[in-house]
Amino acid sequence: MTHEILIRQAIRSWVRRQTGTWNEAEEVDLQAWLAASAEHREAYEKVTRGWELAGELQAFQPRLNEVPSLAHERRPPRIIRNLAVAAGIVALLVTGTLLFWNRVHLGWNGSDTHLVTLNGQPKSFVLEDGTQVQLDGDSELLARFESNRRRMTLVRGEVRFNVVHDPARPFEVSAGSGRVQDLGTHFDIEALSNSTRVDVLEGQVAVSTDHGRTLLIAGQSGGYDKAGNLDPVSPFDPTTAPWLEGLRTFDRERLGDVLERLARHHAVTFVFEDPRMQELRLSGKFRTDDLGLFLRTLAAALHVESRYLAQNRIEIASRLPRPTRDIRSNDKVSDSH
Repeated sequence: MTHEILIRQAIRSWVRRQTGTWNEAEEVDLQAWLAASAEHREAYEKVTRGWELAGELQAFQPRLNEVPSLAHERRPPRIIRNLAVAAGIVALLVTGTLLFWNRVHLGWNGSDTHLVTLNGQPKSFVLEDGTQVQLDGDSELLARFESNRRRMTLVRGEVRFNVVHDPARPFEVSAGSGRVQDLGTHFDIEALSNSTRVDVLEGQVAVSTDHGRTLLIAGQSGGYDKAGNLDPVSPFDPTTAPWLEGLRTFDRERLGDVLERLARHHAVTFVFEDPRMQELRLSGKFRTDDLGLFLRTLAAALHVESRYLAQNRIEIASRLPRPTRDIRSNDKVSDSH
């Protein structure tokens, strides 16, 4: 976390602590934050010292006015330099504090961040509140920070969040026909054409649509379809192959969804000879960064073939015999007979 972000967090906590609405839970959160890092405590102490020094200088000013001749006396250069440095520090800290106070109490329109990744190039980011974001290839995220909430919109693709806890500003993600509110720290959201999937790695999240609400805890997966119907909660293994390393683990996944994920890593478009083939189910661990290997394994596992209709357009066609059950693969050809 950068020094600027730490100072912002320290200012936010210090100001709220002075408002009279500070509660016990916020104090517990603050103490945990201070104990987590020496840098956290140093930032908070710097804000406190700045404010106290500002008060001392304000109290000292009337005494200066009482001694008019003091303004004409020669002062030692070192004292002048020290006063100048102290005044500069106070000005910066007090100005930052007042700006933050104005944002909180006088109405702040918020700040926007637009994150986009290119096909096949997942990337990591850090948002202004310190939240870590891992954005898959060919994905797009809009982030808006307001005085009392943090709102994300996953336009397309997949994103993994490691959220900085801030009870004063809830963290919510909109995707497809629903939204996900962070109640913990670490979760993954994927927006597909026909559904939205949510996996929780740590903590818990609330998944809401117009049709209901469900809670997911660490080790659980859920989501909803494009109409907002909630999916059943199912177990999720957080140790499954991470997609940032070019590996994917599928468990009875729709072939249409699998190929939609694959297209985020390669400049190709998939079409189906028969639209019903999108409902074929695929299980196993696959490399998504090697298109040729993936297509060869897929052809052997599901008895389909890949036909290049153009340089970047691939048709998935059937070939006999048709599969009668799910085929599991670990990048090895499995016997389906």
